[in-house]
Amino acid sequence: MSILERVEATLVDFQPRNQREFVALQIAKRFDDLHRLPRYLRVAQSYSKQVLLDAARTAVLRHELNRTPTAELFFEILNERDKEAQP
Repeated sequence: MSILERVEATLVDFQPRNQREFVALQIAKRFDDLHRLPRYLRVAQSYSKQVLLDAARTAVLRHELNRTPTAELFFEILNERDKEAQP
């Protein structure tokens, strides 16, 4: 079993411990990107629920305009927010 398969197997029974983890799980499901759930959970530790939801909505809108995968757009939007917040 590869490392990726082992990680995926451990996440099969994942139970969110808080609202941000729940939101991260739902976004990963919506984007059909559960294989990268750990990445969503990492950003959920750094961003509020509202920021995650706003980034997901913006990613969906941008996807409709340019067809870039929504998951990629989601993380791109969070990176943009970080750059805007830096002095």
